[in-house]
Amino acid sequence: MGHHEIIAYSFTSKKSLSFVQSLGLPLKKVRIKMEERPRIYLHFRPISVLFKLRMDGIVGGMTSLYQIPSDVDVTVQTIDNSRMFRRVTNSTTFTWSNQEKSIGEWIRYLCSIFRCASYEARFDLFNTRFDLQSLRNTFPKLRRIAIDCFDVEPSEEDIQSFQNISRALLPHAENVELFLEGNISIQHIGMANLKQLEIEYPRNPNFDDLLTWNVERFITDTEHFSFRDLNRFFKLWTKGSNPRLKYLAIDGEALEDWNVLLKGLKAEKVGRRKKYTIQNCVGIRARIKINNDIDTFVTVKFIVLK
Repeated sequence: MGHHEIIAYSFTSKKSLSFVQSLGLPLKKVRIKMEERPRIYLHFRPISVLFKLRMDGIVGGMTSLYQIPSDVDVTVQTIDNSRMFRRVTNSTTFTWSNQEKSIGEWIRYLCSIFRCASYEARFDLFNTRFDLQSLRNTFPKLRRIAIDCFDVEPSEEDIQSFQNISRALLPHAENVELFLEGNISIQHIGMANLKQLEIEYPRNPNFDDLLTWNVERFITDTEHFSFRDLNRFFKLWTKGSNPRLKYLAIDGEALEDWNVLLKGLKAEKVGRRKKYTIQNCVGIRARIKINNDIDTFVTVKFIVLK
């Protein structure tokens, strides 16, 4: 039986579901996309099964996890990963009934069938409201969370949904990715014990906030940033701040000449390119790499050396 056939069989009775669960069949990864028409990807490698929850007749698509989809498109794909770019070599789509299950129930059901150690989800805040209790009741322990909010002026409902998602799911997450165009506080996310935090937004990042964060890796792509502020951050690192930070990468337009970045750091040049080494108060060394070959666009990387 194919993976989609096993899932279909599990719907026939409670006994069938228990039997399928008892097999402990392995699943490489589960990706969930919470948008107007939610999608659930089950990656078995090289087979992937995509569940697209259709919201036909529902104006605006999904607005809560309690809604019941009109039906479900199930697509079985064979993926070729042997080349540089993954390629779909075979794809077949079936239409299933909604099984009288809500969106949240579909997520819980599919995540309960197989043995999987990696769950991740992406949330689109546009027109969708996520309450705290339904989030906690629906999602497994997510390893990776991504949240998108493209409104320059997010509504109170958007901000509340953002806070609910982070409060409900952040305790188990290792990696968080944020795309925020509006002014939404992320201080509580930076203070979580994350392996990586990635943020894309057009505002000037506040490196003073970074001093209180507890992430190992921080990556940001922004419109512009200040070398002077980043220099102050590196100076505080040399005095012992941010001991957990191992990697920092910033892309954007710099507001000053790049030499401002190294002022007072006692940096040692490495090689011919713009690579420098600095050291903190306990002898830990870090490498600073600067790439500004494209006009005023600059990439700065900070890497703690082993």
